[in-house]
Amino acid sequence: MPFVICTRAGLFACLFIFVVWTSTTYAKANSSNGDEMQQLATIVNLSLESNPEIQAAQAAVDAAQARLTGAGLPLNNPELEFGAERTDISIYTIGISQTIDWHDKQGGFEQVARAELAAAKARVEAIRLTKTNELLDAIGSVAVRHEITSLAKRQTEILDRFVRLAERRHSAGDISQAELELARLSLTEAVMQHAGNGADLVGAKSEYFSLSGQMPNSLVTFRDLIPLTLPEKQEEETLAQNHPQVQAALKKAQSARQQIETADRERRADPTFGLTTGREDTESLVALSISIPLQVRNDFRSNVDAAQAEALEAEQEAHQVYRNLQARLNSARSRFKLVADAWGLWVTQGRISLQQHIELLETLWQAGEISTADYLLQVKQTLGTQIASIELHGNLWNAWIEWLSASGTLNSWLNRSSMEQ
Repeated sequence: MPFVICTRAGLFACLFIFVVWTSTTYAKANSSNGDEMQQLATIVNLSLESNPEIQAAQAAVDAAQARLTGAGLPLNNPELEFGAERTDISIYTIGISQTIDWHDKQGGFEQVARAELAAAKARVEAIRLTKTNELLDAIGSVAVRHEITSLAKRQTEILDRFVRLAERRHSAGDISQAELELARLSLTEAVMQHAGNGADLVGAKSEYFSLSGQMPNSLVTFRDLIPLTLPEKQEEETLAQNHPQVQAALKKAQSARQQIETADRERRADPTFGLTTGREDTESLVALSISIPLQVRNDFRSNVDAAQAEALEAEQEAHQVYRNLQARLNSARSRFKLVADAWGLWVTQGRISLQQHIELLETLWQAGEISTADYLLQVKQTLGTQIASIELHGNLWNAWIEWLSASGTLNSWLNRSSMEQ
């Protein structure tokens, strides 16, 4: 792929800027760079707050919190019993019994509930990171598609003007009918290309809507904050260990391990103590009782075995998440370096002025120094190069966001950057 930078005729800036289409609730076209970065953070944060997956995960946190509250209460309630019997003699009794949590099952349930709450909270953070990544990728995609569509429109305008010039030169006998038809054919091709790019823009906006719940309808530009270098690689082990997805997997494994001890406590029988008092005819009576279930036919050991297997499953899944994250970090670093090097090379060596180049080609063509076919070929190559530059800078944005996401620093970077402006 040739490496070029985005330029625009006349008012086009040399540096490519990301264009973010957002709701008018969030955006103002004349905002300063700092305000625009703040807007970007606001857009993302508000979108996350209304995201159904995050809301569902937060509901799971609320449910876990409710279970923890319930787990802190006594496990068994007392039982009250009344009895009456009338035969030759009358018997009336009232009794109360209480099952004792002899093996502290309530404490085990509370520990499990606390571990499940921690896992649910960690899962929310992992989902927030994923959704932030997806949303910023969608913003970048809309930016790229919008810029390419604008450039395709510019190409159509250039070729439309060229066709009018070609028709006048054909009328004057300066060019042949074949050259005129070639110019018209190139315009038709440009119109079709513009339509295709417009369709791609519609698709990018649709993807943005599915993530944010807002149709982009307002233009916002913001300063390019992408660096061309990354932090030292030695930090990546710590970043991987602290990554929200790894932490969520570890919390899930911890909760599963806690289930083993709880399952073992739960299978143990608890005694029930009772006290009964009453009258039998003219005699008063008092009775004490104790009952203990006999775990003979089923000792519930299979529940402990199942908990152990589930804990092993969760631990292995956590190991795999960590391994995948390390591979993702290495891949993100390599990808970013490749794209950043290519972009840096273009910035230092490859810039051209679209307007000046098109004007020069037109001058050469009108002077008869290049043919119509050569003119059209070079215009197409020039504008194609501009499109390639937009895509390259879009790839740089995606690579930067991917590394931030893989390192688990995306949300902190977004909000810290907005606060530092």
